[in-house]
Amino acid sequence: MRARAGRPLGLGLVCALSASACQWPVDSADSHSGLTSVIRIEGGQPMRGSIAAAADVSAASASISPQNTTIFPGASNKSLKGSVGPDANAVALGVAGDGAYWLVPALTPDVTDPHSFSFTARLSISPALAASPLLVPNADGTSTLSLSARAVDPAGNFGPATIQPLIMDSPVRTGTLVVTLDWDAPVDLDLHVLVPAANDAGYVEVWSRARSAAPKIPDGILDFDSNASCQIDGRDVENIEWKGQPPSGHYVVRVDAASLCGEASGVLTEAAVGQGAVAGAGLTVFEFDYP
Repeated sequence: MRARAGRPLGLGLVCALSASACQWPVDSADSHSGLTSVIRIEGGQPMRGSIAAAADVSAASASISPQNTTIFPGASNKSLKGSVGPDANAVALGVAGDGAYWLVPALTPDVTDPHSFSFTARLSISPALAASPLLVPNADGTSTLSLSARAVDPAGNFGPATIQPLIMDSPVRTGTLVVTLDWDAPVDLDLHVLVPAANDAGYVEVWSRARSAAPKIPDGILDFDSNASCQIDGRDVENIEWKGQPPSGHYVVRVDAASLCGEASGVLTEAAVGQGAVAGAGLTVFEFDYP
């Protein structure tokens, strides 16, 4: 465990966990293997070339819906689902301009349309994404990666692209007061901060199920629930941040191991006890007074 003091205040936690992190293989000159792609699709077949290169021949279209649209370099196991139709039997997933795209079968009949078929997939993001020219910077400091989905019919003809923007945000925060939890394994940890309420009226707890102290306290917000429900996002950082003046008093910082996600074993002791995602869960790791 390590603590970083000062303003902004940070808390870093390194858990004694042993696990093999998702390692992106070394680059290969053969983009047909998908080794140089900025994305990977578990169970998909890598195909050489940009997904944008094929002309629109089929009338079939694709829909796509990620569990959430936030990505980070090294993210893995991100859930995607969607459908293709009419009468398509696969979907191509990729990023225009990338060296490869991925074919995923769509063989489950869509209950809402007998001529359409649904698919599910798991998306991983290259750890080298931050340096990719395929990222488009935004005015607010985020960057967008445009994921394309194209229906493919049995003859191999492609339909038009459906674009799903994926947003890469920065986990770095610079508020008046920031409490930060960071870790280094593909597990679901939750940051809990007990914030002193006005007039010594106890605490307001900020965590993934109560991400803001409002309305009791007009500031103090959790920025992101990393690896929620074991959807590994590669961020491994959670911040609770105050932009304005934080309440004066005694703060208690707790860390809960919501799930080790089947990827690690560890000694997070009390925080690893199966309490579930509830208020007050976890292990007290740090306390401080502000100011």
